[in-house]
Amino acid sequence: MDETKAVRTQEPELSAGPAERSTKYYVLILVVVLLMAETTTFTGIVFYNALPYMATTFSAAQLPWVITVTFLVGAPIMPLIGKLADIHGSKRVLLVVAGVFVVGSLVGAVTTSFLMLMVARVLQAPVLALPGVYYACFRQIFPKRVVPIAIGMIATGIGVGAVVTPLISGALLAAFSYHSIFWFCLIYAVVLAPVVYVVVPDSVRQGARRLDVAGAVLLSVGVGLLLFGVTKGPSSGWTSPTTLLSFVGAVVLLVGFTFAELRSSAPMIDLRLLTGPAVRTTLLISLTAGVVIGSWGYVIPQMLETPSSPGANYGFGLTATKVGLVALSAGIAGMACGPLGGFLSRRNSPRMVMLWSCAILVVAPLLLAFEHDQLWFYVVFGLLQGIGNGFYFAATPNLIIEAVPEHLTGVSGGMVSLTSALAGGVMPVVISVILLQNILHVDPATHAVVFASAGYSYALVVIAACAAVALVLTAFMRHGRLPATGGAVSGH
Repeated sequence: MDETKAVRTQEPELSAGPAERSTKYYVLILVVVLLMAETTTFTGIVFYNALPYMATTFSAAQLPWVITVTFLVGAPIMPLIGKLADIHGSKRVLLVVAGVFVVGSLVGAVTTSFLMLMVARVLQAPVLALPGVYYACFRQIFPKRVVPIAIGMIATGIGVGAVVTPLISGALLAAFSYHSIFWFCLIYAVVLAPVVYVVVPDSVRQGARRLDVAGAVLLSVGVGLLLFGVTKGPSSGWTSPTTLLSFVGAVVLLVGFTFAELRSSAPMIDLRLLTGPAVRTTLLISLTAGVVIGSWGYVIPQMLETPSSPGANYGFGLTATKVGLVALSAGIAGMACGPLGGFLSRRNSPRMVMLWSCAILVVAPLLLAFEHDQLWFYVVFGLLQGIGNGFYFAATPNLIIEAVPEHLTGVSGGMVSLTSALAGGVMPVVISVILLQNILHVDPATHAVVFASAGYSYALVVIAACAAVALVLTAFMRHGRLPATGGAVSGH
């Protein structure tokens, strides 16, 4: 591909790595990496369930930051963590991040201070930035023929986490305090880290370049300020000094990042590759399709947990545990369709798998927008959404792997994860604005807001429209039309 030629001449090739081994060997590595991937799910989903149990210790204004701070730290460093895997090898990065996660979990397990709780959640946040490392790990270690399917298995790991995590957290929180969640994370990582050390082989590049520290700081802080502004806008006001300064600072730093990268001899991200047709289109698809991925888990629990109210044709008053049971269909479908999507990417093409994903991600929210008064709708439409999720998580990294040389897999995968995270961070704000324009009534005793059914319908139509944009982008994409090779073409 033209946009990769110039970059390949500037970087040394990856070391040949270990010779091909038995299938059992690669299955063992895959299982261990997928178990490591569960820390990402734990860091997100499990603490949503823990928030009500923290309400007696922390104020209502403090509680959202338990979730928000990990997103504000984890999302901006996704390209940085991926780049470190490209430079130092995926195993080393996995072990360092696991170690930081252990420290953060320990701090959270023993503290009742909100400040130290924030420190704990910041230290846990880097596991959110690991997807690009997983892609680099598979490409660095596995035979090329196995890579497309191994990539698809990431969706299986996410699906398992989505199914199991609410059950684990529900049992722990019913028996113990919220500290038990941190203890669970601590024990899990302490047990898993030595297994990663023993099982996952080293995969270090020969003659690896140094990290572009200036570029990494400008990009991470710039994206962080952008996300902070989006997060603070609804509460502080979009014209408040805090919000405006965040946006201005983000623009200045990101423009500075662009100029710095163009002048650097060893850039954090080669902008010629990033803006080339293949990577650029994949990132845009990730941004727009990522709206559904991120928004579904935000909208559906609200609709299911809202008590039944006169005038609203949704609302079932479900507990968090029962919501998790309703979501089983989506999790199981994602588990199955991840590896299936990887197989179809290798057999047909990742673009075809992405077309199917986007089409399904249009249909699922669109159906729910007009039919949401029966609980079984959420199960069936959730099943569709899970299929779309599985195909998406299989197709997206395979499209990237086919577009970039091997030494840029981690940072490119980090950029894809970042665009999805941006969609997931911005859409709750957009959805909240839509819902607040469609308030049905406010409970005078509890001050709980019940939104009109039309508000959720409008929000779901907007979500479906974003997926439709991704579908159009995929339809016209010229990249990814051949069977996935695991990077055998782009990496040489």
